[in-house]
Amino acid sequence: MNPDQRNLAWKLNWFRQSELEGALLLGRMVGTVEDAELALRLTTHCAEEAEHARLWTEVIAELELPHIRIFRSYQSFFIEHSGVPASLVDVLCFTQIFERRVHRRFHDECRRASTPPAARRAYQRMMEDEKGHLAWVAAWLRDQPEAPESMRRYEEVDEAVLRALLPHEHALWRIPHLGKEMLSPALA
Repeated sequence: MNPDQRNLAWKLNWFRQSELEGALLLGRMVGTVEDAELALRLTTHCAEEAEHARLWTEVIAELELPHIRIFRSYQSFFIEHSGVPASLVDVLCFTQIFERRVHRRFHDECRRASTPPAARRAYQRMMEDEKGHLAWVAAWLRDQPEAPESMRRYEEVDEAVLRALLPHEHALWRIPHLGKEMLSPALA
């Protein structure tokens, strides 16, 4: 497997894991709210994140890329810098900043000529879904007095995480403790 294919395998497996962890976080939040409309929005968002993980699994299979066990999502790097979000406002600020990053990243991936068609279709589908996520979370946060400060904090965290990970963009397997690929000559 050439280095570009290896990195694509790592990237898509990492995206899958990050979508799963986002779904789990949002799903846990449903049990903390009393408002039925907010519970519906969180549940729908959770389900869409889980669906995105399924889409990445299908793209990985379609491209005949290996399954890579990912131990750390992008969100785990956020938490390493900021600590675990302490409230629903923090979780949704964290989610909003993360979703903005994802939207920009997927847009950039779609513009790359080297992006395989299957991945491009997944990026496009997810970007469309992210618009809805970004809109409802932004609307909800506008009514939360503590949101602006939390948003600023997570924007700073996002920039720090990006700076830390960017040097590994084309060799994700070099990020310590990120994942483990199967020992196979094809991946060497």
